[in-house]
Amino acid sequence: MVHIEKLVLGVLQANCYIVQCPETRYTVVIDPGLEPEQIIARLQALGDPPVVALLATHGHFDHVVGVRALKQYTNAPFWIAEDEWNLWAQYAHEHPVYLNLPPTEPIPEPDRFLHEGEQFSVGTLHFEVLALRGHAPDHVGFLLKNTQPMHLFCGDAIFAGSVGRTDIPYADFETLREHLHTRVLSLPDDTILHPGHGPDTTVGIERATNPYL
Repeated sequence: MVHIEKLVLGVLQANCYIVQCPETRYTVVIDPGLEPEQIIARLQALGDPPVVALLATHGHFDHVVGVRALKQYTNAPFWIAEDEWNLWAQYAHEHPVYLNLPPTEPIPEPDRFLHEGEQFSVGTLHFEVLALRGHAPDHVGFLLKNTQPMHLFCGDAIFAGSVGRTDIPYADFETLREHLHTRVLSLPDDTILHPGHGPDTTVGIERATNPYL
């Protein structure tokens, strides 16, 4: 069974996920944001498994400002969609000041730009990149396909009972709604959704109850 841990970090209570292959211990860290020392401490508690990638669903600061510290600790490559880097992540270290927080160090340049439809493996775990644009211009999700049920790490595209904000730069509600209908609601009802904030949910629950869909 896949090993998934959620860490709730920073003043915005953003979710960071540690996902580990049970057979090889190969690991990815999804959305390392504020308080990266907590992520590092958890990796240490897990016996410092080999981290094969640091993944970002999008470039907002509460999902990426921990990349530098994690990369220094693990030497893992950083993967993000290109427009998320160009429009958001490369400036993310400046954005905490809007919440009266100190700026962080700049995010290191990505090692790989992600595109919809790409697939990659983490040990025996097989992932597909889904486009979940709208809250952010090049937002992606990571669909873990070869488990039962499947798991979608969906960032800030959809939450339990809600969806990502679209009253911010580069956001668009109609794009978000279209991508949720074509990429998320097309998945089986038992697919587990792991959002960027708040509790897990499922496709079936959101299909039946989410008022924004």
